[in-house]
Amino acid sequence: MKKRLLIPFIILLFPPVAGAQDTAEAIVGRYLRMLNYQALPKDSTLVVETTISFFGSSDTLRMRRCYAPEGMMRVELWQGDSLTTGYCTNGTTRFRKYMPYMQWWDNVSDSLLERDMLPYDFRGPLYNWREQGITLDYRGQSSFKGQQLQVVRARQKDHYTRLYMFEEQSGLLVVILEEDDLPVDDRPYHRGRISPIQYKVLHEYLPVGESLVPSQESFMRDNKLTVMKSTAHFVPRDPLLFNQD
Repeated sequence: MKKRLLIPFIILLFPPVAGAQDTAEAIVGRYLRMLNYQALPKDSTLVVETTISFFGSSDTLRMRRCYAPEGMMRVELWQGDSLTTGYCTNGTTRFRKYMPYMQWWDNVSDSLLERDMLPYDFRGPLYNWREQGITLDYRGQSSFKGQQLQVVRARQKDHYTRLYMFEEQSGLLVVILEEDDLPVDDRPYHRGRISPIQYKVLHEYLPVGESLVPSQESFMRDNKLTVMKSTAHFVPRDPLLFNQD
């Protein structure tokens, strides 16, 4: 299943809607059921390979994300032959982060690793939204290029307020906007205090087994466009992947 959407430029104000919380939770619940990550096979590891390119630049990054049930995850971001970012956990006892300036892996707390890995999680920021302390409310509909989009606002302490826009017909998430509603000193810290994304578009989804993985995304931050293209496949489960550097 694939969905295409051209980059929109919509800066809209959405007023509250009656029954906003229940409606928002229903929209997000439908989307997560379509992704169907609970159906990922327990005897395999999902590997998502992503190429990241920057408009107007020849620089390209490669990202490899591995996931197995019970919270096993590994993320590696490479620039050429250099590992620039790395996270690894077996989901229970091992929480490791790559320190690029010292070029070694170090132990960190499970909460720190979870926070730092979140921007790289292929499952997206709405996965486990309740556990993250996110509150949702429905903000009505918007029409774009003949498509009806349902708008959900998500608020979370110490994070930018986000507007998630879902295709009414398919239920898929296609656009994310962030509001610049935090003082600079309170901005989320991830490799520096980062400014909000002006928009993010999920152009395509790729079927992998019984699940869907975003396969083409783009986002604008600080007026700079980044494009991400991903493939995904399963490999036999190997515990060493999550238990060694």
